[in-house]
Amino acid sequence: MCYTYFNEQIQYKDYLKRRIARIAPLYWVAMIVSIIRVRDESQLGFKTLLNFFFAQAYVPGYALTINSAGWSLSVEMLFYLLFPLLLLLYKANQQRFAYGALLFYVLSQLVHLWMVAHAKTNSNNWHELTYYFPFAHLNEFVMGMAGYYFYTHNKEQLSKMPVLVTLAMVILSIIYLPFSKHNGLLSPLFVLMVVGIACKKDSWLSAKPLVWLGEVSYGIYILQMPVNFYVSKFNAKYLGLTINWFFLFFVIVLIIVSALCYSYIEKPLRRKINSLQI
Repeated sequence: MCYTYFNEQIQYKDYLKRRIARIAPLYWVAMIVSIIRVRDESQLGFKTLLNFFFAQAYVPGYALTINSAGWSLSVEMLFYLLFPLLLLLYKANQQRFAYGALLFYVLSQLVHLWMVAHAKTNSNNWHELTYYFPFAHLNEFVMGMAGYYFYTHNKEQLSKMPVLVTLAMVILSIIYLPFSKHNGLLSPLFVLMVVGIACKKDSWLSAKPLVWLGEVSYGIYILQMPVNFYVSKFNAKYLGLTINWFFLFFVIVLIIVSALCYSYIEKPLRRKINSLQI
């Protein structure tokens, strides 16, 4: 986002409209499809209201309601709302912002690890406050902005960095680090990996199949739970696939559904929302 907006004068209403156009249409479709399967739940009206306004992760006990994958959209919407202000701070003093982001990251991880260590037994609300509360993830976003600073000021050195080594470090950290990695602990490694890829002149990630997969990836994420629910029902009634074959079948169906939604829901509604005069 820094790369896209750094040299632009942001008009907040137009900017926010474009952000909503990017994430809201398919998010709301996934929410409606999910509501159909949980229509008998108690407090459905309140849960739907929270989810509709991307607010579920702010209320402990409700973060994973309706469509559990949607909790991260609460976080993403917070990032979008704060980004113009954060960009002003970034432009005022880029180096100070970058190193301030590193300090904020360290403090955030200490708070998170303290909350994990003091988790209340069988307290779902404490768990959701620890892992899903949007402000607890803000360090991840500012680390990404700091990554843009290091990208623009150290491009030559970073272009020499072997991306596969950074990827290996990420994978090994996920597997072997003995404490919580949920609230952005590995974000510095991800920033290094992304910046390293961005500094390469030619990347295998620019291959058309991977670009297409990236375009439909939002649908793959936000539709995973409702698609899994209905595919599981279909498998239990008609197919009886084993776990491994079911997973393969589910992934294929999910990609197909996401591709169709991208072509017939995401893009048309995005254009429609962006064309609105506000």
